[in-house]
Amino acid sequence: MKSSEIRNRFLKYFEGKGHKILPGSSLVPTDPTVLLTLAGMLQFKPIFLGEEKPQYKTATTVQKCLRMNDIENVGKTARHLTFFEMLGNFSFGDYFKKEAIGFAWELLTEGYALPREKLSAAVFEKDDEAYAIWKDIIKLPENRIFRLDEENNFWSVGPTGPCGPCSEIYYDFGPEKGCGKPNCRPGCDCDRFLEVWNLVFIQYNRNEKEDLIPLKVRGIDTGMGLERLASILQGVDNNFETDLFVPLIKKTLTFTKLQDPSKASLRIVADHTRAMTNLISDGIYPGNTGRGYVLRRIIRRAVRHGKLLGIQKPFLVDLAKEVVAEMKDVYPVLAKREKIICEVIQTEEDNFLTTLKQGMELFNKIMEQHKADKIIPGETAFKLHDTFGFPIELTREIAEENGFKVDEQGFEKAMEGQKERAREAGIPAEKKEKVAKLDLSKLKTTKFLGYEKDSSDAKIIKIFPEEKIVVLDKTPFYGESGGQVGDTGLINDIRVTDTLLSPSGVILHVVEKVDGLKEKAKVKATIDGSRRAAIKAHHTATHLLHKALREVLGDHVTQSGSYVGPDKLRFDFKHFQAMKPEEIAKVERIVNEQIKRKCKVDVSQKSYDEAIKMGAMALFGEKYGDKVRVLDIKDFSTELCGGTHVGSTGEILFFKVLSESALGAGVRRIEAVAGQKAKVNVLYQAKSLKAEVENLLKKYRALQAEKESLGGKQFNETGIFQIELTELESLVNAVDNQDSVNVKKFLDHFRGREEWLEERIVKSEKEIRDIKLKQASGDASSYLSEVKEIAEVKVLAKEFEGHSMQMLRAVSDTLQNQLKSCIVVLASAFPGRLIFLITVTKDLIEKGYSAKKLADIFTQVVGGKGGGKEAKAEGGGKDPSKIREALEKVCASLG
Repeated sequence: MKSSEIRNRFLKYFEGKGHKILPGSSLVPTDPTVLLTLAGMLQFKPIFLGEEKPQYKTATTVQKCLRMNDIENVGKTARHLTFFEMLGNFSFGDYFKKEAIGFAWELLTEGYALPREKLSAAVFEKDDEAYAIWKDIIKLPENRIFRLDEENNFWSVGPTGPCGPCSEIYYDFGPEKGCGKPNCRPGCDCDRFLEVWNLVFIQYNRNEKEDLIPLKVRGIDTGMGLERLASILQGVDNNFETDLFVPLIKKTLTFTKLQDPSKASLRIVADHTRAMTNLISDGIYPGNTGRGYVLRRIIRRAVRHGKLLGIQKPFLVDLAKEVVAEMKDVYPVLAKREKIICEVIQTEEDNFLTTLKQGMELFNKIMEQHKADKIIPGETAFKLHDTFGFPIELTREIAEENGFKVDEQGFEKAMEGQKERAREAGIPAEKKEKVAKLDLSKLKTTKFLGYEKDSSDAKIIKIFPEEKIVVLDKTPFYGESGGQVGDTGLINDIRVTDTLLSPSGVILHVVEKVDGLKEKAKVKATIDGSRRAAIKAHHTATHLLHKALREVLGDHVTQSGSYVGPDKLRFDFKHFQAMKPEEIAKVERIVNEQIKRKCKVDVSQKSYDEAIKMGAMALFGEKYGDKVRVLDIKDFSTELCGGTHVGSTGEILFFKVLSESALGAGVRRIEAVAGQKAKVNVLYQAKSLKAEVENLLKKYRALQAEKESLGGKQFNETGIFQIELTELESLVNAVDNQDSVNVKKFLDHFRGREEWLEERIVKSEKEIRDIKLKQASGDASSYLSEVKEIAEVKVLAKEFEGHSMQMLRAVSDTLQNQLKSCIVVLASAFPGRLIFLITVTKDLIEKGYSAKKLADIFTQVVGGKGGGKEAKAEGGGKDPSKIREALEKVCASLG
């Protein structure tokens, strides 16, 4: 039985038992406490915890999962994998043990026809109820029911919370696969007994005293490994001989001179390619921490095992394409993101291959130097990590293969030293020292007024004379945090040169002198308003930039650091390759469009959960309190942020990228300017805007000509542009001379013209569509002569070029109205793609004809997909050169 049928049969069985088929979740879980999706129940965890009410009483899923705890055993055993699929059925207060066990037994023995004598069950040693169900209802012989301890057969969500006993179903491969020990039974580490299905009975709540309190609403959570079940049903010895892996292993063999498909490295490469392809499709990209590190480790381990197989060139992209081809029907996101999957893998593989040879040369030298003590020094392991990209786990693995150990304590010490240097790089050492030296233990958190006020009355709470630091009870001064620099200004007439924020929330004002200031004295605190305005413009611009980057590059882009000052902004983000000039230009255009829209910028305080529900973006790994500030740029971006911002994007004036560069592996940096500080780039803005207006005008005139050729009327307003484009040159000179009045005049004037042109272009395009639509409908009658009779059914199969779907529908509607009974098959070719429409009249549907079935025939030829019902189906394809062949095949099927 093929794996596709195994999946389908599982879901259909439980659907027949009243379960709702739900999609599996992403490998990136919504649960912030879990790095990756480990099991099918994870998306239902809030239900089992009582935090959410279920929409359905019962459900069934196929869930892709990734676990790293057994990575060292992958390829060495028959069953261990990193990426796997879990088949699951769930009950939220509906059925319980009897039904769950009954369903599992019925599906395995009847649905999948497994021999009953090959199946055994394990129950929790204290679960007499489950034991009795297996013995008395299922009639499983007592010598095939095993009681196991809490470590093996008791599940819990954590130290406290929902929990319950498990019942596992094992398949017996026979004593010849066993260890030969007299006590060999389910739970043994040998290959005789394979755990196929785990049934979890969630019936208790464990409190802090470790008491088990029965739940009022009990649940069922089950998980069965697709790969394991496939190995049984396909009659093979291990996961890697199933149809889930064989195509990958065969493909890998084409890159080597090996003939043996059982080699461990072949299996590791196959498993890891499935893992990396699915991780990237769910938006995970190589990095040095968290999920990104998991992916990087998997890719680099696969590259190294490719080397062990004798593969010298990049090969993982070809294998990833094989994974996409094999799994895209089950997980369509793979096909949708195939291009970026290949780009990420190619970049990471190329990067590692350039350093792998040098790293291995160093490794071999170190092993030669330390062959007496057989220990790889920690500093060397860190160098392999930092300079050559060797994850510590890979270093450990290579060392163990050669009989060496790694000084991991020394490695951790070197790693911590690097982290400390990185932490200190963000805050100048003198600032850090100032804060560290102060005794702030008796001081309360400073009340910050700077979101609403630029100045306020305050009282001096504490003065640190030596450090020239003043603490107020309340202040409008923003303390440096979240990438935003601290404010400057005045306390009375004494200058504040910087503002710092302590970990405890005390705001520290660094002053030029403390003379004339006394503790408990009342003072006036006033920030430098123009400086703050520039900072606000840059800070809001970072949020516009973040969203624009996600739109242009993909939703894998997330912030990994920032600097927001009055002079510029710096934005660090996760991305795997250098941005192209056209991508940078597009990002600039998007940001400036939002500035031009003068979007309202709302900042509100919400609970963390409320903020996430309203779509606010939170960064993985960041710590947030119960209350958070939500920055909402209307109809564009919603993020959590504690900084200060403009009230409208229009206050930013405009935005310009200064540079884009690499900060580290998988991290890029953009430096940009906004607001008044962007004046230095106004000339660029002027020239690019001029070019944009000229291009729009060119497009506008071309549309007018097309409209006129179709019989439509032209606008009479284009002449004014001849004068305006001439006037532009004098305004550009004003920009050269930093004439801010005329610069603003230029920007306001030509952005207005740009909008005017865009409106007319949209209007012209609509008019042309309407004219073409009317013509298509009128031309339809002329196609009657092309109608054929096939098996006494009137059929029109026709190809067009550049016809929109609306035009195809107009033709089809006209023909159906005139012919009354017919099948219409229409296709329209475009460069590199096509669209199609198939319609069947009601009388022919009653005779068994179906547009949906005809669409399936059509798409098989053109390499596309479509959807619809018996009366109408439509879709698209990749190969317009095969339209004629597809039309002929559809017609042949009717005869």
